[in-house]
Amino acid sequence: MKDALSRLAAAFASSRLALRRARPAAARLSLVGTTFVATILVALGACTEEPLSTGIEAAPGTTVPTVEVIVPVTELPSWRDTTLTGFATASNASFLLVSNTPPVVSRVLGRFDVPDTIRTFVDTLPVATFEEVELLVRMDTTRSLYQSLPVTIRLLDLGERFDPGSATWRQASDGAAWSAPGGDFGAEIASGVLEAVSDTLLLQLSVAEDSLMRAWQAEDGGNGFALVVDGPETTLRVTGMALRYDPTLVGRQLPVPQSQLLELRTFIYDPPHAPPGTELRLGGLPASRFYIDFSTPEMAGGHSLAQGTINHAEIILHPLPAPEPHAAERAIEARRISLLADPFVAGEKTPIGGGGARLFSLDPALLESGEPLRIDITPLISHAVRESRSAIRLGFRGEPDAQTLGYWGFGSIESPVDVRPALRLIFSPAPDFPIP
Repeated sequence: MKDALSRLAAAFASSRLALRRARPAAARLSLVGTTFVATILVALGACTEEPLSTGIEAAPGTTVPTVEVIVPVTELPSWRDTTLTGFATASNASFLLVSNTPPVVSRVLGRFDVPDTIRTFVDTLPVATFEEVELLVRMDTTRSLYQSLPVTIRLLDLGERFDPGSATWRQASDGAAWSAPGGDFGAEIASGVLEAVSDTLLLQLSVAEDSLMRAWQAEDGGNGFALVVDGPETTLRVTGMALRYDPTLVGRQLPVPQSQLLELRTFIYDPPHAPPGTELRLGGLPASRFYIDFSTPEMAGGHSLAQGTINHAEIILHPLPAPEPHAAERAIEARRISLLADPFVAGEKTPIGGGGARLFSLDPALLESGEPLRIDITPLISHAVRESRSAIRLGFRGEPDAQTLGYWGFGSIESPVDVRPALRLIFSPAPDFPIP
């Protein structure tokens, strides 16, 4: 090392002497200086027996650990959760349920409001007579269950007038009980026999066509009717009903065929859903949603979240045992929503908020096995940490509501310790010794 430095010094002195004698141009001086600096760097690079520096990867603060922490909700600065129900009911569900299969027995209630007049292309005229009346029932064959066929579907007159929004197995309308639970039945209006699995069934009237239609016309549908199933255990998922008839108008000779959908309808079932209680519930009829309001922690795993990088964040929910008898049989698609208002303050618009782009699924088989439900909230936590905002308010709903009669429940903050929710964070803390 010393010999190399001596030779470099001698070369440098010789170069200076030559420069004094020749007095070269500035460009030549620059070239010599550059050559000298390069030579010094090469020589110093060859001196490896006594390192003078270390690699930057070994400098303090440059290696940042990835930290994974599961925070029980009781250790967060604040946490509130609740379940609210009634956003979709049997009266506005996408299906109707007819079942004589325990443990859930169900009947469809409906009412046709037959019009007094019919509009044609040229005018509007009252009805003279009703002819060729028929009732068509449409079914979802993939969701209907049959023990054996044939089965008989009957349409029965009701003894009390029902209200679609408040009718249950015990009451015909709010505050008015049925004479018998499930409805007080009168005469048979129509019936049909389902010989094989089919998506449609035509019911033949058991009463005079014109008399029935006149009565429904005069009484705005009357008390309504109940659709029931007789015979082997059967569960039908009905997608709709239609009333078809050929009225002849006053002063006309030819009938004007009409088709009227069932608008005033619901279904009632026994036994009813259990009340929500303290668990978090999703799905079912009436549709249940759950809401969460919490604050992010300042510290997690001994590290500050401020200035750190949130790699992943999720809410972990622990499923409760399958509810009986209304456990979801198929997966429920759900969506996370960011709320615009506090769901714990009563108000008509409390549950409204912007929905997330991604759906998550409640798989009954996994839930029954105890597999936790993990809901990704990484963007929300990352934004809250960046903006130094601690409050996060979320809602979770079926998408869309009222697709299934069944539901599932999860532990809340009031549940036993082993099924309470938790917050899982994977993050990279800010370096303790940042390098400029």
